[in-house]
Amino acid sequence: MEKTMQPQAPAFILGIDVSKDSLDVCLLDCRDGSQLDYKANNNPSGFRRMKARLKQHGCEAGPDTLCCLEHTGLYTRQLVHYLLAREVRVWMESPLQIKRSIGMVRGKDDKVDAQRICRYALLHQREAKCVNLSGVTLERLKDLQANRSRLQKALQSIKVTIKELLAVDPVSGKTLEQVNRKAIRGLEKSMEQVEEKMQEFIAGDGDLKGKYDLLTGVKGVGKVLAVSLLVYTQGFTRMDEGRKLACYCGVAPFEYRSGTSVWGKAGVSKFANKQLKQVLHMAALNSVRYNQEMKAYFDRKVAEGKSKMSVLNAVRNKLLHQIVAVIERGTPYEIRLDKV
Repeated sequence: MEKTMQPQAPAFILGIDVSKDSLDVCLLDCRDGSQLDYKANNNPSGFRRMKARLKQHGCEAGPDTLCCLEHTGLYTRQLVHYLLAREVRVWMESPLQIKRSIGMVRGKDDKVDAQRICRYALLHQREAKCVNLSGVTLERLKDLQANRSRLQKALQSIKVTIKELLAVDPVSGKTLEQVNRKAIRGLEKSMEQVEEKMQEFIAGDGDLKGKYDLLTGVKGVGKVLAVSLLVYTQGFTRMDEGRKLACYCGVAPFEYRSGTSVWGKAGVSKFANKQLKQVLHMAALNSVRYNQEMKAYFDRKVAEGKSKMSVLNAVRNKLLHQIVAVIERGTPYEIRLDKV
């Protein structure tokens, strides 16, 4: 998870552009403005050499150092763990956020990218949200979540193929069904084991366990959505407002107009996390079926003439706001039919 950066200004700012095999490092000494550019290998021995080089420049790579780097998946993991073990303040920022803050640029160079990341950290250091060690559990949940998604796609692909073949050629369809029976059972068993391991990791982290219980206490929110929200919001240390989370999920409506000549209907943006939006959509459908408050709201709006899809999108928004509310309060959600 993440925490707001400590109030004291860092003595050193470290901007690192991470690739699969190498690190491009830009170190800025905030005391005298001197700068060091260095290239290291993206492995433990490379980290140690980098630390030795930084020490020659006066940087101990400890609590007085703010390190900013982009989210690049697995390639940053070893480096982040190495830096956290030495109490370096690590700030993981969105590549798009850094890119848009720079403005229009031409060309691409790893050394220059590291300098740009370093400059971004210098200018926006007050907004830094630093990773802490409890984020390791969320990393593991994210890995398991991705694995579950791959297993689900493989299982769905096999089942759909068999179903379609049974409809047009029953003999071949039954043959495929027979030869894939063990594979289907194996995939289903693997999915069960992945979900069990997710629950094990959540149970081992008191803070995440409390938030997970609050999430699943909201009618319509199941295990998959609860884990997805914990992962993508970093345990609700990011996007902890209903509107921001709705924007991220692609369910917040925006106006489309300019002057008197351009006037379109309000609609949602395609710039969103599509995977999370899909899981949220299924949760909204379940909520309409089993949550009496949401069902009453859905039926009333449809009776007023609203389209079912627009009302369902409103349900998705309401569901997210309910989720954020229970996390902020720290108390389970209670249905209030008198406020529908």
